[in-house]
Amino acid sequence: MEKNFEPLKTRLRTIADRLDEDEQAYFRPLIENFTGGTSEFQRIMRDLGKFGGKIGEGSKFEIYREVQHLFDDAHREARS
Repeated sequence: MEKNFEPLKTRLRTIADRLDEDEQAYFRPLIENFTGGTSEFQRIMRDLGKFGGKIGEGSKFEIYREVQHLFDDAHREARS
């Protein structure tokens, strides 16, 4: 199941690259230790909101949607 979350983790790593060093030190372990739990994902999403415009160019909501879809897709694959 963990391999299903690699696209999500890859996207989150790209986002983490945009953060300040101290933010990365906090956020990267959340990504690397992510096992697919809903509560873990909710924490990641909450933290993305705290990072604001640093998470990407353009609309933050588009980025949130993209990350949410990656999470949902991984869960669908795990159930298949």
